[in-house]
Amino acid sequence: MRTYREVFRTPEFTPLFLTSATQVAASTASGLALGTLVYAATGSPLLSALSMFGPSLAQVAGALALLSAADRLPPRAALSGLA
Repeated sequence: MRTYREVFRTPEFTPLFLTSATQVAASTASGLALGTLVYAATGSPLLSALSMFGPSLAQVAGALALLSAADRLPPRAALSGLA
């Protein structure tokens, strides 16, 4: 079993981990900023929540639809459809 020290010594893993952590932090900050701006402009908690979590909910809905379709298609047809 690998330890965290061994994983972080892998040259490819450290930049990947830092990039992923930065992306999560930026997404969180942008959602919070957008929610704050919408709440300041409208005073509506519902619109603020939708603007904060709308992109994440759209990603979940898209993943549910597209991943179920990808399971039904043959792999070569799915790849040629993406190209």
